[in-house]
Amino acid sequence: MSGADWLSYSLQDFVMFGPQVFLRLFGRINQDLWPWPLLAMLVGFVVPVLLLSQKPRIKRVALALVSVAWITCGYGFLVSYFGPINWPAEWFGWAFVVQGGVLGLIAIVGAIHQTPQSQTQKSSLVVLWVMAVAGLPWLTVAESGDWTALGLFGLTPGTTAAASMLVTPFLPGPWRWVYLVVPLVWSLFSAATFWVLQTWALLALPAATLIFIGLACSLSPSRGQSRG
Repeated sequence: MSGADWLSYSLQDFVMFGPQVFLRLFGRINQDLWPWPLLAMLVGFVVPVLLLSQKPRIKRVALALVSVAWITCGYGFLVSYFGPINWPAEWFGWAFVVQGGVLGLIAIVGAIHQTPQSQTQKSSLVVLWVMAVAGLPWLTVAESGDWTALGLFGLTPGTTAAASMLVTPFLPGPWRWVYLVVPLVWSLFSAATFWVLQTWALLALPAATLIFIGLACSLSPSRGQSRG
């Protein structure tokens, strides 16, 4: 195929499904995995409490839970549900699994940033996290009109990627930048997909991921606060 032929293609030519088919995936995974979505909701609200504990072992549990969230939504939603109708989603699914594995390894070896944060920073992290896990799941409901189509943390990639950016300050220096690669690329891909499908409300998911990356950087301890 010549270069001119490739130039004749648009984004729409690579999306072989409609918005109804895509939105139906959210309701399907919640119904197929019931009652596990209830556990996913509970975990979503427990993570920030564990993350702000003064005990390193408890922080490691929080990172382990976020690790499981990446792996679950990567393999469960992207590979198993979205992948069959959109082949790039399967690649992203395995990238999510690797991302979760790396985060799990950091939790296991205990390489967690231990610098104490101010009360303002702690409060901001909790508020942002709750906004993510409680607010973002309703975007798929708004688009589909189906209340069972909640895009839950730990089960769907948009909410998981956005909320998980808030653990960035707790990662050791070099790993913070590695950790951001997958969500950044996923944000661009998902934004393009939502644009083609004209599911305008869902554009808030990649936007939230990018915003939370910036906010997470602002919550990171400065050099003056930590030798790290």
